[in-house]
Amino acid sequence: MEAVLKNLGSTLEVLAVSETEFVREWDARTVDRAFQWAKYCEHVYNRFHANPSIRPVLEDCLRLTNERLSEGLSGHRALSLADLAQCRHRLFIGLLRNPLAPHSVFKSLFDNCRLFEDDGDTKPGRETHLDLSGLIMCRSACKLLGSFQLNSQETSDISFSTQVQGLMLLQRLHAIQCHPGNDSYLRKLMDTFLQDVGQDLDHLFEVIAACLLIENETSEEHTAAQDFLLDWLQDHHQNHHSLLQTMCQSLPLQMCTKLSQKQKKIRLMYWEVLKQWASSMEYDVSGGVWVQQCDTFPSFKTLVNHLKSIWRSGSPLKEETEKELVVLKQVDGDFEVQGLSVWTDLLLHVNTMGKIMKTGGCRFLHDSDKIKRSS
Repeated sequence: MEAVLKNLGSTLEVLAVSETEFVREWDARTVDRAFQWAKYCEHVYNRFHANPSIRPVLEDCLRLTNERLSEGLSGHRALSLADLAQCRHRLFIGLLRNPLAPHSVFKSLFDNCRLFEDDGDTKPGRETHLDLSGLIMCRSACKLLGSFQLNSQETSDISFSTQVQGLMLLQRLHAIQCHPGNDSYLRKLMDTFLQDVGQDLDHLFEVIAACLLIENETSEEHTAAQDFLLDWLQDHHQNHHSLLQTMCQSLPLQMCTKLSQKQKKIRLMYWEVLKQWASSMEYDVSGGVWVQQCDTFPSFKTLVNHLKSIWRSGSPLKEETEKELVVLKQVDGDFEVQGLSVWTDLLLHVNTMGKIMKTGGCRFLHDSDKIKRSS
């Protein structure tokens, strides 16, 4: 067991070094050996992770190694026992994301690395070959576009750099989907991305939003990858809530509205999120406000702002949402006074905004006529 722990610690050191400047000294042979040790760690995990007597020993080894590496390497990301299940993939991603990795290392990743099924089978036809040239071009384009300083009036809600990253992700997902039986790997891939970003989810959500907004001649191919992303967001839960809910809270309101306008599936999923937020509220009689009962859900004011953004988008999204709210209001008692039904109060707030916009617009036109006549 002592030898296993020593090898485990040494492999963690290799993974840590793969994300530093010292990777400049690596060559193709070093990469091959690193992947062999990563595979060894996956074997250790599969064999011992469910063993109640050995698991604590492995976890202590990981903890001590992580502490030592954190002291010597700035920005070191600690690995847990569960991370060992995807050790080769974490090594692959670490090298791929390291801008200091030499060309020989980068090329070796695609010459020798294979994306394995859950059982690790490497029989002919079971591996997914990656498009090296396509990824290099996308990576270079991302760096180039990301360096441009654009006029604020010309920028969209998503930066060019993020759009290119979204296209890269969409193309990778589609390339993997082309090979049957890779659904499980796709989910593991996205789970790894999620682990890598940690608490900083905002950029990942922006990249996913860019993926979902992409439309071109290969829309049928992209739609399959987009559908997978939506299912992953909805099925993947964090703190008892789906990532889709977290994404809706993270993205700008206008972005959520744009995604809803794009296709019916996104619109329905977004509407379910809004309904869940509203359904968890209770009216505070003393304060005269709707109070959110779930700590991770947004306030009544934020929910109103989401609906206002939909209202500003115009038809047909605004009309569909208004009809849904009216039905919910009727089912809940069809009250016309505040404080009895959250659906009534939501309608009152957004419709008041609409009246103000119309009144303000008429007043503006009326004042303009006065100015013209006086001049």
